[in-house]
Amino acid sequence: MEVNDIMTKKVHTIDPSQSLKECAELMNKYRANGLVVLENNKPIGVITKADIFKAILPRYPEIIDDERHMTDLEYIEERAHKLYVMKVSDIMSTPPITVSSDMPVIRAGSLMILRRVKQVPVVDKNTLVGIITFTDIINHLLNKIKHI
Repeated sequence: MEVNDIMTKKVHTIDPSQSLKECAELMNKYRANGLVVLENNKPIGVITKADIFKAILPRYPEIIDDERHMTDLEYIEERAHKLYVMKVSDIMSTPPITVSSDMPVIRAGSLMILRRVKQVPVVDKNTLVGIITFTDIINHLLNKIKHI
């Protein structure tokens, strides 16, 4: 079985110049955990809810240096306002880890585990043709088992 057989063909994308606020709004609108970042119709990165979450929360050394981070909600709210000024390009993962549509699903899943990602864009000849997620793979496997 190949990635093409189970990938999602409708991919939600974003431009690297858009704000993190716009990015978060798109993720909520589409109920997506991540978006593929496109520039000139070519995938140049991926941004996830986890990336945005990490951008808002203080880093471990900051927590150690000043314990107020642990209890001061206002501090976290101040950091959240960064969403208005930061751009997708500031925190996206680049270059994106991609797979081709003819890659075996097991190989794509193994790559996702190895690289610690939950979704990868499917790219053929530098063109985005889909996305495959752990959920796609698990749902397919569960359907197979159910019909055995």
